Amino acid sequence: MAEILQITVIAIGLGLLSVALLRSIIPSLYKQDRRLAQLIYLNFFWVAVFFVVYLYERNTISSLGFTLGTSPIVTLEYTILAVLVTLFLYIFSARREKNKGTLRVEEGFLVIDKEKVDLRMISYFGFAQTFLMQIMWVALPLEIFFRGYLITRIAMSFSDFAAVLLSSLVFFVAYFDRPIFGNINLILALMWGYCFIATGSIIPGLVAHMFINTMSFYFARNIAISRRV
Repeated sequence: MAEILQITVIAIGLGLLSVALLRSIIPSLYKQDRRLAQLIYLNFFWVAVFFVVYLYERNTISSLGFTLGTSPIVTLEYTILAVLVTLFLYIFSARREKNKGTLRVEEGFLVIDKEKVDLRMISYFGFAQTFLMQIMWVALPLEIFFRGYLITRIAMSFSDFAAVLLSSLVFFVAYFDRPIFGNINLILALMWGYCFIATGSIIPGLVAHMFINTMSFYFARNIAISRRV
């Protein structure tokens, strides 16, 4: 019992540390030393997690949800559901940003609040580049950490509901000010966490996360130039 509690405490501690890293330390370092910021990110979301799982817990990669789940068919159904709901929420939020005037296209750039994206990124090359970044830097490590790691370890000491809620709140605090996504990140995290609990796999959340991040600028551009209000 004491060992299980220790595993949960370590997970919560790493969750809180992730907020500090994602909100303050890494963004500040990124402006000064991009390579150092990337190194810290890699060491935390890849090395640290696998160090804790393999060496401290003496567990396997399947304990992080790297499986097809209890039923591949059910996992596929939840994956489709997760993608569709994620897309709907993103479009809803993007249209709201457009109506507020914070989403627009001007002078060859997609403007999302204070962020500018070169429209040339919305191309096959841009999609491929973004997709590869999701594997190394964004969707895959984040799903491993926030869903596969945090939820399972917190659920060892608390209920599945408490684990999903707490991990979702940590994820939301880390990303609540992201353009377009900020308003819906809590709902997305809750949904992806629920899909993980229902299937035992990170695949539904991972596919939805990678899909919307890879295609987000494409959808945002189309919404920005659409005449529909």
